[in-house]
Amino acid sequence: MRITKDLFKDIIDAISDRVMIIDPKDYTIITVNKQYLEKEGLSLKEIKGKKCYEIVYQRTEPCLPPDKHCPMLETMKTGRLSRAEHLHYDKNKELYYGEVITYPIFDRKGKIKVIAHISRDITERRKLEEENRRQMEKLRELAVRDQHTGLYNYRYMMERLSSEVELAKRHSLNLSVMLMDIDYFKSINDVYGHQAGNRLLSEFSDFLKECFRRSDILTRYGGEEFVAIMPQTEKRNALYIANRIIEKLNNHIFKIDKLSIKIKVSIGVSDFSSDNGLISIKEILDAADSALQRAKESGGNRAVLFSPLHRNIRRKSRKIDHGKQVEVLKRKIVKLGQRVDQTVLESMYAFSKSLEARDYYTAEHAERMINIVLSMGKKMGFNKNMLENLERAAVLHDIGKIGIADTILRKKGKLTPDEYKIIKNHPQIGAEIIRAVHFLKDVVPIVLHHHERFDGQGYPSGLKDGEIPLSARIVAIADAYQALTSDRPYRKAYSKKEALNILKKEAGTHFDKEIVATLIKIEKSA
Repeated sequence: MRITKDLFKDIIDAISDRVMIIDPKDYTIITVNKQYLEKEGLSLKEIKGKKCYEIVYQRTEPCLPPDKHCPMLETMKTGRLSRAEHLHYDKNKELYYGEVITYPIFDRKGKIKVIAHISRDITERRKLEEENRRQMEKLRELAVRDQHTGLYNYRYMMERLSSEVELAKRHSLNLSVMLMDIDYFKSINDVYGHQAGNRLLSEFSDFLKECFRRSDILTRYGGEEFVAIMPQTEKRNALYIANRIIEKLNNHIFKIDKLSIKIKVSIGVSDFSSDNGLISIKEILDAADSALQRAKESGGNRAVLFSPLHRNIRRKSRKIDHGKQVEVLKRKIVKLGQRVDQTVLESMYAFSKSLEARDYYTAEHAERMINIVLSMGKKMGFNKNMLENLERAAVLHDIGKIGIADTILRKKGKLTPDEYKIIKNHPQIGAEIIRAVHFLKDVVPIVLHHHERFDGQGYPSGLKDGEIPLSARIVAIADAYQALTSDRPYRKAYSKKEALNILKKEAGTHFDKEIVATLIKIEKSA
């Protein structure tokens, strides 16, 4: 069959992208398809015979490197497909992102006869990518921040202290560390309550921010303990700052609602010092902790600088009890592990909470789910560890939505196929977020598979029946039940009776029939 000009025109007009056929010898436009004409608001007469750079960029000369990147030049040089992204203006003079693909078409001798210049508007895709990038930056920021105080957390402190120690070693710089502990903080919680205690920690954090330089790294070490990493600071200067903080704090009153609270703080100071044998993170922190304990033992409300003299005296003055040292070390390791786990878990929960500002349903929904999944787990005979993982999954199952753009999360109308495809990524995003956290390893499969269906038609893996983790099946049913009984942008909430009837109809296909029956029993007896 011979391809006529009319047939060729019909073929390129049927392509949804914008197509321009160019003569590579002199950049002359041979023809374009109707999609290109519509986007640019031009007629074929206005384009045909002109140079591509005249029409696309309103230039008087070709787009030559290094100032401009022309994919067509690369195609002419390599004889292969080339891609590029450029900014363009449409017929309404509105700026849009265009993705350009240049494809060589060869003659019978193997020489490039013409080049197909194919372009598409990727503005929406770029907006989504930019939105996702911003959300992931927020996610990364949350990962290193303590949710109660807004200060850097333990995880960030350890990473940053490591880099600062290496910098001090390499360039022979001063580096001091200050460990601060609020005296008798437990009594504040006992007298005023934990809510007031949390508020006080937040206010104290703001107080500390005013006491340090911008170059200092202020972190919450855990509980009522705080650490300041002070680059290029000699230990005596750090001690001076510590005493100034105590003096200032003695004259400060914290206003918590109608309460007026005064606090005192003990501070231990250490530094990076090869002379004192303080050259590792552990040695520096242990020295600061040792100095802090001496401040506490001396009555508190004071700052103490670590001295190797005290360490040497202790070593000489007593016989080493190795058994006792082992027990002390065990307790320290357990305490450290609990501190790390709690810090990471709080960060994860903060991720989930951060969705509240973007998708109120998600935050409220996660909290309401906890009671129902625990009730179902207990009814099904789950042990303590399984119930704990189930509770964590209830909070974190939608954490992957933090990687989904607001334009999709908040959309009131029906999602497009592409938007639904993006939404379906949230279990995998969530699983990736928590996968690196060792003590959440048993929660990963629950988060990953909570949108699988009993008949195998779910996502992301198409698992069916018993292939789906039991806890994921529970979360899936609780997720659907709470969604049905909640107001959504596109409908009003169903009653509990209506929601349970819907789940009952879906039992055996979408949901596990036995678990649905368990939920119905729980709700009927409530």
